[in-house]
Amino acid sequence: MNKNTIIAIVITFIIAGGIGYSVGMNAEGMDTNPKDAEDSIAMMKEQAASIEKMGEMMKTSGVMMQELGAKYKDDMMMSKGKDLEAVGGKYIQDNTSATKSSDMMEKVMGN
Repeated sequence: MNKNTIIAIVITFIIAGGIGYSVGMNAEGMDTNPKDAEDSIAMMKEQAASIEKMGEMMKTSGVMMQELGAKYKDDMMMSKGKDLEAVGGKYIQDNTSATKSSDMMEKVMGN
């Protein structure tokens, strides 16, 4: 498993864990402090924006690597560029799914 895949999995678990914990605490009938809920939602939105930027940077870097690989006829660089572009796309896709989940959580919490 390459480094980027592991990072993507960890980030996904962090976001999903936060969402699951918040929904679980709310489902148990425990009162949620509105300020804490707002802070959690703001933090998740900031993380989502950061992940989106990272994914875009990875995709852009992957395309640039592919262009250089084509220019210098370097097949390994082309391959690594394609991989980087694919991982960046996966980050963006996972982030979009997590953002939809956090929007649902926000509705459940009544914000």
